[in-house]
Amino acid sequence: MTISCVNNSNLKIPKTPKVPVQDNYFGRLITDDYRHLENLKDSSTINWFRAQDDYSEKYLEKLSNQRILVEQMKSYYVDEAATIYGVKYADNGFVFFLKKEKKTIYDKLFYKATPGSEAIELFDPSTFHSELNHEYTINYFQPSWDGDFILVSLSYDGIKESNLIIINVLKKTVLPEIITNAEPDSYLGISWLPDSSGFLYLYIPVLDPEDEKYMLNSSTVLHKLGSNSNKRNIIFSSSMVSSLSKKDLPIAKILSKNDRYIIGYKASVENYWLAYYAKLSDLKTGKINWQLFYDLDEKIYADYGVFLNDEFVFISGKNADNRTISSFDLNLKQPFKANILVPEKKDEVLTSLIVSNNKLYYTSSRFGVEAFLYKYKDGQETQIELPIYSGEISLYSPSNENETLQVGVDGWTNDYTRYFLKDQTFILDPLSNQKKYPEFEGLQEIEVLVASHDDEEIPLSIIHKKGINYNGSNPTLLYPYGAYGELMTPFFSPIFLTWVKNGGVLAVPHIRGGGEKGDSWHEQGMKSKKHNSWKDLIACTEYLIENKFTSKDKTVLYSSSAGGVAIGMAIVERPDLYNVFIADAPMLNPLRSEERTNNASNHLEYGTVKDSAECMALIKMDPYVNLKPNVNYPASLIISGYNDSRIDPWIPGKFVAKLQDHSTSDAPILLDVNYDAGHEGGDTIDELIEEYSKIFAFAFWHTNHNLN
Repeated sequence: MTISCVNNSNLKIPKTPKVPVQDNYFGRLITDDYRHLENLKDSSTINWFRAQDDYSEKYLEKLSNQRILVEQMKSYYVDEAATIYGVKYADNGFVFFLKKEKKTIYDKLFYKATPGSEAIELFDPSTFHSELNHEYTINYFQPSWDGDFILVSLSYDGIKESNLIIINVLKKTVLPEIITNAEPDSYLGISWLPDSSGFLYLYIPVLDPEDEKYMLNSSTVLHKLGSNSNKRNIIFSSSMVSSLSKKDLPIAKILSKNDRYIIGYKASVENYWLAYYAKLSDLKTGKINWQLFYDLDEKIYADYGVFLNDEFVFISGKNADNRTISSFDLNLKQPFKANILVPEKKDEVLTSLIVSNNKLYYTSSRFGVEAFLYKYKDGQETQIELPIYSGEISLYSPSNENETLQVGVDGWTNDYTRYFLKDQTFILDPLSNQKKYPEFEGLQEIEVLVASHDDEEIPLSIIHKKGINYNGSNPTLLYPYGAYGELMTPFFSPIFLTWVKNGGVLAVPHIRGGGEKGDSWHEQGMKSKKHNSWKDLIACTEYLIENKFTSKDKTVLYSSSAGGVAIGMAIVERPDLYNVFIADAPMLNPLRSEERTNNASNHLEYGTVKDSAECMALIKMDPYVNLKPNVNYPASLIISGYNDSRIDPWIPGKFVAKLQDHSTSDAPILLDVNYDAGHEGGDTIDELIEEYSKIFAFAFWHTNHNLN
């Protein structure tokens, strides 16, 4: 298939004037020519964004191969077996799931009384407030322990504020109360009470990103079914615990139906949290006696903890780079002394744990690309052999007492498959996707270690068709992240494999800032050491070029969100190394991160301008600040969601304005603004396909690649 020519000679880049603002950061003067674009209420700024988007759309609509890619991607989602998502079981055996039916763009909620019984439709989101003409989608759901009720969270256009409804499952009726000011899909979901009479959720009073009180004074609320949702019973907040501030996110959870305790987290973007606990019986008296459970020094991994009677079992990074599994005995006096159950493993990072049938199961990851499953019982650890090779493992059990553990395995080229583990035997879940993808047969996975600038070995995953020529002719999409200690584990995506199917190479560099090699891997790629992230990326790119997987004319750099720092600095430092730059909802101006409407606790990752050393590191890592004039920068497509509450649209907007001014190449620099999307892009699979078909069409065009 020949790529049609894009003639953009009649398109003129929309301009905005330079209005220099100079800041003094501990004696370092930084000039910001496009500070005025941060005012999203100014009519000239609004008009500039519209003009940029119009300019981009006129260019992108000429990429005729986008429609070919759309049809390829849609073909993977046409039958029933490929359209079941988010499967969750309740203790009574009911199974709940989302399913996209033919000729619809959204998922409906279904349930089955048993995995093999007939599917019954519970809720169609198109019926919710149909008079408003919004395309509501289900972004989260959670059945009660007994399966009698299910909570459903609905949103539209990427706007994060959700409407929560409760459905009586057997009656298939929606309860009258509708809860607002919540985002359960972003903040640890909800917790049902043991008797299913109500649930806990995080209440956020102000969810308008333009309001100065946005996200302040959040609290955990107890909602009883049938009660007035506007009369909120607050059980955990900054007014109840002195060490919490109005900026914190106080999230309380009930971890399993027979627990005797509630745990309250001071949640943050970092891996290790501070927590409190209270007796569950306090909810009946209305007097919650919150006590400090553990502080940050204990390095207890986020919300990966479980109660086993009066013992709390958790993943800990204290004195263990790859983490241990440890426990507290709540019958002992505070402060609790940790007892190590499973010591640190070499080359395996402990990643998750769960209790099923009162047995402890946990997972680990080697370099982020190979996953392992273990069981712990009576002081003994046993590795469980998986039915197939897995790059990532997910565990789910309706409750601690449930006899069956659900194990999901995923990989670069093997589709996510879910099994029941019972009596040491794996049984394929009938609802697991069993669709075959002949289009992706014959793919090859390669895992290598690449020496970085300081000789540190960087894991690099490479996926391509078998039998390709290593002659530098293959367009190669590099997809790094490298932030918040997150692992870039293998995932099966027909959308991403469309790139490979058409002759491209998919390369995932596991750069520092992630957690693929433990906590130190994260620490070596944050704040003053953030430069390691983009230097690791550059080293991986050079490896791919030197070994003829690709060439400089065929390299495509892509990432999103916090990954924008690494990829942005890579093209700043080595613009000659990349032919195409694509950034989706990217952080490209971390120096101004604390000026965002929702800056949350991101300063813990990037640093703060209030500290001189961290401020200098912010300047060093800022792609916007470090762009240089008169440089041949690569063809660039920067995508922004106008409803993005995490990366304000002005962050990618300012970067595009400066890049358009500084670049001397003839390559296009586009700002594609999605006015119906938030941080995660569109709400439906069709919107996701539309976005990635555009990304791949742009990349294939500028690497001069013909579709197979």
